[in-house]
Amino acid sequence: MLAVEPILRLHVAGLSHGEGIVERVRATRARDRRTLREVAGAARVSVNTVREIEAGRGDVSSLTKIVAALAPGATMRSGTTRIQRQGFLSVGRRISDRHNPSDYFATLAPVTRLLLDHESFDIDKPILEPAVGEARAIDRVLRERGHQTVCFDLNGQGKERRDFLSLDERFHSLITNPPFSLHLEFVTHAKRITDHKMALLLPINYLTGAQRHAEIWEDQEFPLARIHVLNRGVNFSKGDVHGDKFHPAQLYLGWFVFERGHAGAPHVNWIDCTPWIARKRQPKRSANSTASVGSASSNEAETNNSIFEGR
Repeated sequence: MLAVEPILRLHVAGLSHGEGIVERVRATRARDRRTLREVAGAARVSVNTVREIEAGRGDVSSLTKIVAALAPGATMRSGTTRIQRQGFLSVGRRISDRHNPSDYFATLAPVTRLLLDHESFDIDKPILEPAVGEARAIDRVLRERGHQTVCFDLNGQGKERRDFLSLDERFHSLITNPPFSLHLEFVTHAKRITDHKMALLLPINYLTGAQRHAEIWEDQEFPLARIHVLNRGVNFSKGDVHGDKFHPAQLYLGWFVFERGHAGAPHVNWIDCTPWIARKRQPKRSANSTASVGSASSNEAETNNSIFEGR
């Protein structure tokens, strides 16, 4: 099982940081200063089984027991489920064998600006962006608005290559567009390490689901305070990531803002995105076709200019 870990893309929340799950198991045991015998006893496996796991051998059942013993409440999941291999729409991109399996698709700058137009963040406190990606759109927009940022990504380079779900540092605020296949893990872990406020870009259907209701919406300590709903769908695969406008699609999103200590029901704020929607380009008319249209051409052109993509 450990030999195919790079293919399975196992995600384990609750362990120390490391390149792979074996290294993270060893690092967690070393961090907590626990002996092989102590971990074996807590996991109800043999000492040799713990040694096998830390050597990169063993089976899924043993690994699961040892992870649970090292980090009670830790979650483990694989990113290559049958449904994902077949392909499904996930926050602006279709997961398939031809795409990056980490759910990455660049957040659009205008979508981030809309958040900052309607939600304030402390200007003197660094904001964490734990899934910054190559485009760094959220990072750039925050900096253009005068904010300090701390950024990294599981697929980052150098010091910015970090696994958010293993992070144990604390931050005042957080803004990110999480990989949707790990949205639940991102929200719950963000609540553990964020002191004040966090905003995550999520599909509107995130409001549904029994598990999310039980693990997120019923939370009174770090509850949902506001949802900034974009009234137009977002097309992540078209246009300039750092441009001023975005193209519409059938993927409807909102910025979900959680605020520690918020009291009362969450407030829904509808954002009219019409001024930031890119218009569909119209084909140029030839001189002959324009002449044949006659007086109706001006009216038709006016009608065409009012058509937005996606309608």
